[in-house]
Amino acid sequence: MLKTAEKQEIKPVDESDLSKIPTFSQAERQRRWDLARRLMDEQGLRALIVYGSREGAFPAPFSLDTYFTNDRPGAIVVFPRNGEPMALVFALAVADHMQASARHEDVWIRSQNLFGGAPVGSALVQILKKLGLDRSTVGVIGLEPYPPFYFDGPMPFNTWKTVLENLPSATFKPVGRRFFEMTAPRSPEEIEVLKASARIGEKMCEAMLEATRPGVSESEIVSEVLAACPRNGGFTGEALLGSGPEYTGWGPPSWTYRPKASRIIQEGDVVLAEVFASLGMLETQHQPTIAVGKIHPDFEKAADAARESYEFALRSMRPGRRFGDVVREMDIPIRKAGGWNIHPLIHGINPYGPVGAFGEGLAKQPVSVRYGRVGIMETHGEKVVLQPGMTFSVEPSCVIGKRMVNLGGTVVIGSNEPIELGHLSTRLMHV
Repeated sequence: MLKTAEKQEIKPVDESDLSKIPTFSQAERQRRWDLARRLMDEQGLRALIVYGSREGAFPAPFSLDTYFTNDRPGAIVVFPRNGEPMALVFALAVADHMQASARHEDVWIRSQNLFGGAPVGSALVQILKKLGLDRSTVGVIGLEPYPPFYFDGPMPFNTWKTVLENLPSATFKPVGRRFFEMTAPRSPEEIEVLKASARIGEKMCEAMLEATRPGVSESEIVSEVLAACPRNGGFTGEALLGSGPEYTGWGPPSWTYRPKASRIIQEGDVVLAEVFASLGMLETQHQPTIAVGKIHPDFEKAADAARESYEFALRSMRPGRRFGDVVREMDIPIRKAGGWNIHPLIHGINPYGPVGAFGEGLAKQPVSVRYGRVGIMETHGEKVVLQPGMTFSVEPSCVIGKRMVNLGGTVVIGSNEPIELGHLSTRLMHV
């Protein structure tokens, strides 16, 4: 039986909506390809190279190759200005393409433009030479920082070294930042996919609420959360989760990377998580926090501050505002409560880009003097102007003493007011 704080009204997911999985049309494909050509014209390019990191790199994958292929991630896309995109792919991706074609699925990359084998630098050089681009200016998406994980850029060293050594007369221009500016405002078709992804994310939060009670293990909770995603038609790679009567960490459960038993939930614990739902390579994020029975007052205080920060974001996220202004306004309730945030209060997604500051509070903890360095991350993308269709994970966390609450969800910038793509995880829940 689901229980929540009395002040929260759960808005249940309409089960019928879960069967309505939207797809991308040929018009959406053309819109994206036309955008690439506009980018090339604007930047004086004869082609684009788009690197895509391996499939299963989740969360925060660098999968911008799929923006042009609508296909299995992990390709290197070469998009000539006067032609259609070509994709260097892992060998078995060709078999997948054959199967999809046999089923008359709407594949975007024509068979003659798909090159199987290994998407490595030598293969990329061959394609660029074949297209006569060895003395041209080519734009590259994959060389610039892509927080929160690729701070030096995702392009592998050996791949890019091979390209530079074999094409000394070509000019390569990083255009990832401009690509973000052009693609962050999502189309109506993409927004519909995001809404469907969020409905799946709500089901994952609901599964977590159902599973959480004294005596169950963290691993049992995670298994229910992760199972709820594919059960409802989505994809996810992992869930971040922590629990306890005191907790100020953040990340995947420690038993996923260190051999140990998962923790057993007890009365008085708070269980915190971040879950990720992905559909069509568009992602929504949800930050459920669940109180188990009677909890310490510091948790309640932190929850109130985090909720107020979330509401500040909703009031602030209007077209024309700057991202840095939203971050500063979200920080006001956290500071007022005497707390600090363990991770960004807000960051962009689809694609990733601007990220709010974090780490200052952690660096001020007395125990921090034992460490070689406790990094402070400044706000990245402070001057980014909000535009309708941009998507953000609004995820305020507040640490009071040794106790933290994290809540929030995915929000789309609307033409006037922001659009919330979920509600269940935006308040402290109780079981």
